[in-house]
Amino acid sequence: MEGQAKSTSSDDPATFDRRDVDGVTGRLRASLCLVLLGAPSLEKLQDIAEKDKAVWSEIKQVLTDRTNNINVVAALVVASSASYVTTTASTPHISQWNPEFPYFCVLGGFGCAMLAIVSGFAQVIFLSMMGPRDIEMAQRSRLKRICLFTLLILPLAFLLVAASSLGLAFTAALWLGDVLWIKVLMTAGYAAFLSTLIVITLVLV
Repeated sequence: MEGQAKSTSSDDPATFDRRDVDGVTGRLRASLCLVLLGAPSLEKLQDIAEKDKAVWSEIKQVLTDRTNNINVVAALVVASSASYVTTTASTPHISQWNPEFPYFCVLGGFGCAMLAIVSGFAQVIFLSMMGPRDIEMAQRSRLKRICLFTLLILPLAFLLVAASSLGLAFTAALWLGDVLWIKVLMTAGYAAFLSTLIVITLVLV
């Protein structure tokens, strides 16, 4: 019983410390695998799938719940961007939505959010069917490994691009407006955003 407990504990991704990996590149690779797969590597994930069904089921459930959350957020982005495309701006002196660039960015955000939903549903279907043999095939074939990581990252990537496109559209529309203090606040907001990204990067690295 004690040996089984130790084996289960060692297979638990919660016990993994990315700081134990040598080199920045190795830590980033392990962190990426941990975020996308729920384990620091494909080998570790296959070992969990074959030896610890409880942890394996928990990993699949966590990944599925995360993807479902992304789908919900993407659906909200689709609804909000569609409303902006089909309605007239109520404050034309503050924001200008008539120029082509803000309109194009909103349409781009709408399209990327739709792609996030489609790829998210595909990921949920794959996660429900994923087994140890799928992980083994991904280890043996570079193409399958690339396709696996691409599928796992697509929903979040599309959602980030959609959010960036909508943010760029808002920025362009407000910058084309006539209210100076809003432009000043927007510039301060971007400075705070970049500072936050720097802090996050320093913590992760």
